[in-house]
Amino acid sequence: MTAAERTSLEITEGLAHLKLTRGDRRNAIDRALVDSLSGQVTRALADSRVRALLISADGPSFTVGGDLRHLGGELDRLPDELDSMITIYHRTLAQLAECHIPVVVAAQGGAAGGGLGLLWCADVVIAADDLRVASGFAHLGLSGDGGSSWHLPRLVGLRRAQQLILGERVLDAEEALDWGLVTRVVPAAELADEAMAQARALASGPTFSLGQMKQLLLASWSHSYPDQLAAERDAIVRCGATDDAREGLTAFEARRAPRFQGR
Repeated sequence: MTAAERTSLEITEGLAHLKLTRGDRRNAIDRALVDSLSGQVTRALADSRVRALLISADGPSFTVGGDLRHLGGELDRLPDELDSMITIYHRTLAQLAECHIPVVVAAQGGAAGGGLGLLWCADVVIAADDLRVASGFAHLGLSGDGGSSWHLPRLVGLRRAQQLILGERVLDAEEALDWGLVTRVVPAAELADEAMAQARALASGPTFSLGQMKQLLLASWSHSYPDQLAAERDAIVRCGATDDAREGLTAFEARRAPRFQGR
């Protein structure tokens, strides 16, 4: 399987749907998948038509994380291979986390290791009721990647982060929901439709202002309170100059649904 066959990308009506297509290997992440994912994300985010991004996966698992067969074949040069793969992968995760459009992830079955980074950088995570979340690095003698050490303390607190990373605790879908790691849990048979509906709803929304919201939430971790207030002021002023703001206020006065144009 070539890099191009590791993922697919379809863009329709303002929605980019990126799919992991290595379902026969439970979407284990090897160098080819990293390269393919990077290219598809860059392509989607560069397309001015795209107003939201949905990430899903073929097969029984969203992704089990790193392809241990691939890494096992690189033992004599493992540090170099990890450095090369993770540099590209982390750049892609940063693109997704910092982009100005909403990102929705639909996750089923196993979600593990570095692959969890795709969940952490999403704005909405729709989980199938068969989801299982695990880190899994400790028993490999590896410290982890995918941004878990940054996201988890913020999402669930330090003690729970320690349980997942050091203690290798495995969470089922309802536990992941209770801990705040996913947005919603649905029956596995309904996952594709529910995630698509959520992504399409976001794609039809005021995506410039949604992007500003994303940036404000990310910045809040490093800003002082006065700095964050100033950032909020600047962002809402930028939004006020858009056609979507005019449309939203006009529609409210007319008591009709707004018809947003997005970025």
